[in-house]
Amino acid sequence: MNKIFELRCRIIPKLRNGITATRQPRRRNRDAVILNLFQELNNFQKYIGNFKILVFICLFLFANKLNAQQIIAGPIVGAVRSNSAQLKFISDKSVQGFMKLSNQPILYNNGKINQNVNEDNSTYIKFYPKDSTDKVTVINLDKLNQNTLYYYYISYGTSDIIGSFKTFPSSKDTTHFSFTLGSCTEQHYNDSIFVEMKKQEPTFFLHLGDWLYINNFNERKFYYTESLEHQKELYQKRYEMPNLKQMLQTTPIDFVFDDEDGVFDDFSKNTYTELKMNGNKTIINEIPFPDSLSSIAVLGYKQFFPSYNENDNEVYHSFVCGNAEIFFLDTRSTRSTNTESFIPNGDYYSYKIPDNHHILDSTQLNWLLNGLKNSKAQWKFIVSGVTFNKSYKRVLDIAMLKRVQNRKLPNGMTGAYISASLASMWFAFPETQAQLLNFCHDYKIKNVIVLSGDAHTAAIDDGNNAGFPELMAGGLAQKNSKLASIIYNNLQLNLWNQGGQGIDNTNFNDAFGKVEVNGNASVKLSCIDKYGKIICSYVVKDGFIPKKYNAKKNKSISLGDKIKAAKQALTIKNNL
Repeated sequence: MNKIFELRCRIIPKLRNGITATRQPRRRNRDAVILNLFQELNNFQKYIGNFKILVFICLFLFANKLNAQQIIAGPIVGAVRSNSAQLKFISDKSVQGFMKLSNQPILYNNGKINQNVNEDNSTYIKFYPKDSTDKVTVINLDKLNQNTLYYYYISYGTSDIIGSFKTFPSSKDTTHFSFTLGSCTEQHYNDSIFVEMKKQEPTFFLHLGDWLYINNFNERKFYYTESLEHQKELYQKRYEMPNLKQMLQTTPIDFVFDDEDGVFDDFSKNTYTELKMNGNKTIINEIPFPDSLSSIAVLGYKQFFPSYNENDNEVYHSFVCGNAEIFFLDTRSTRSTNTESFIPNGDYYSYKIPDNHHILDSTQLNWLLNGLKNSKAQWKFIVSGVTFNKSYKRVLDIAMLKRVQNRKLPNGMTGAYISASLASMWFAFPETQAQLLNFCHDYKIKNVIVLSGDAHTAAIDDGNNAGFPELMAGGLAQKNSKLASIIYNNLQLNLWNQGGQGIDNTNFNDAFGKVEVNGNASVKLSCIDKYGKIICSYVVKDGFIPKKYNAKKNKSISLGDKIKAAKQALTIKNNL
């Protein structure tokens, strides 16, 4: 009987592993798994006979079918540090299961169990229905080794899933590493860009927002419902995007929502911006929305995404990876009303930014400034959902000229419409932008780099125009806005001086950003398209400190601004 029990214990896991192998991408190996299984069954048969083994298999498969609980989204690994990580998945039912974690592959490529995985180099974690909230299971992993590749195996109901992730190097480690970033993955576009992104083998992936997107845009007052269940459905669908899912099996992710992830286009603390064109006239409205929409966006983020959870009611956060610190901002939830700077004046708008017009409230701004000041990291990355480039004020100056405001430009929009669209960017909040730039200048905080999205295009500036070196990557799976190209080719303004999409090229493919940290010496910024072609790149060397910035000068359109804009408009009149 002991021999029979031993063989049974060997068969059950292999039967489940055989089933697992058919669900994993390595399906070509399932024959080897099944062959190995039946060799064991053949040995088992010697002890219990044909009939009994047939009954055993039937009962096992019946029980397997009867208890058809399974993981329907995930697992997703996030909140990674040098010694910890968090894993989340969504299931159709809450049941008991287990996870095995090891620094050795738990299954070989042919589906066989790695016999070298033992109690000394692995951890066995059991979880129960009580550990699940709203069918979301959270597994917090701690006491991990730094800069170590970990493999996991999860058994949950009828689901058996394998994956891996790597912990970050410690803050004293200057090892080379890289990560990828981007925003705007509207779900009805294919996600093939993640095939190329996975080839880059990033240490982690930053999604800068505009990821969830409601299924179908329509004329409803709000995109989103006041329902946590709706948020769950959106996260679930994104986790199941096929190529992203493949990448996230081996790559940790971090994320903060942007305007298409919970409320409406261009939302601020209390309203969202509604722009309409009536003939050649632009109508600007700010529409109030219920506070509960923002609250549910935060709750959904905390519950369905493996977040760092530094602040219970906020989503902004920071983390350290090697000699770099990443400050991930929430540029939507506490900002002032976007278009309060546009004052109707007959058929036109005048532009004057009121006092305390901010993109970050004082709490988040102070958190960021103190974090930058106290950071011991060589490289500091500010991750912003929207474009930072301070020189976009020059675009607004041209678009707000009276002869341009009500004129339809080559993209079909009027100058006033374009101006109001740009009002969600950092340059339109000069007080906050100046506080950040001048703080870093005054305290000689070096090597701050901005990573931004939202613009549906990609480009790089070395800091002369943007204020900080900036990599903008806002078109992972979205129709390209060609904004950087229009600024360069039509307005003849070189605001992205290290290149970008449509700047001396015609590459408007889906694209992502890549950051390579080369010890303490330099950081390489690149924009890469879905086929692996480098669109532009720039190396930031150690020592960059921003110049002082005059907020007052940029709070309105001065006579000097109008004259410069008018001269520029005359130069480019054939392009308008």
